Amino acid sequence: MILRLKRNLLQKFAIPERNLLLYMNAVEEKYNDNPYHNRVHAADVVQSTHVLLNAQSLESVFTDLEIFTVLFACAIHDVGHPGVTNQYLINTNDQLAILYNDSSVLENHHLAIAFSLLGQPGHDVFENFPRKQRLSSRRMIIDMVLATDMSKHMSLLADLKTMVETKKVAGSGILTLENYIDRMQILQNMVHCADLSNPAKPLDLYRQWTNRVMEELFQQGDKERELGIEISPICDRNTATIEKSQVIYMIHTYDIIFVLI
Repeated sequence: MILRLKRNLLQKFAIPERNLLLYMNAVEEKYNDNPYHNRVHAADVVQSTHVLLNAQSLESVFTDLEIFTVLFACAIHDVGHPGVTNQYLINTNDQLAILYNDSSVLENHHLAIAFSLLGQPGHDVFENFPRKQRLSSRRMIIDMVLATDMSKHMSLLADLKTMVETKKVAGSGILTLENYIDRMQILQNMVHCADLSNPAKPLDLYRQWTNRVMEELFQQGDKERELGIEISPICDRNTATIEKSQVIYMIHTYDIIFVLI
């Protein structure tokens, strides 16, 4: 609905609506019924990114291709998520960790599923894109989804703060982004921010998301206990404090929001 009604991107890129519907239905089916990393979370991140794109400081900054690509990346950014962290997969010698050499394991997994689904008959959302646009969009999707790896959080934020302060037009608050690296920094952090934006939602909704993410972490802790391995931080339902975990969560989130807006 955002693509068609709010931004008219389907018409601009001659995207067959049937292809988009078939593809998104396939993506939705690939999302597992985890407490937190599920299809509803994906939709929430798409909507949150749409809101961030409307920030005054980002007005007319991005091209239509970049806008379509970032919304697409949000929709697929957690597809096939197994409900455990990268570190859990590494610690348990999971096949995904072996496949991706312990590097951004989940993020590479999500991307592989998303691009594989495009190859199914009638599912290619990009079939009418010129080759150069298609390759550019693919590169951006990869860069944005890989940036959702929480191990990259601090470096992303530090680079963003430095870049924003040097790129603002004096007195206007509007960003000037002349090259791919600058534009990608903003888009990567936008997706990352939307991915962590639960504390910025209405309180009742925030509480629901908090309960869901904590339950998913606790389920991982239960698995770790059964395997006899060290229980990951915040994953022990017998000792974890939700309040403290959310203070840290909010600090991370609002750091990015204030820089972007």
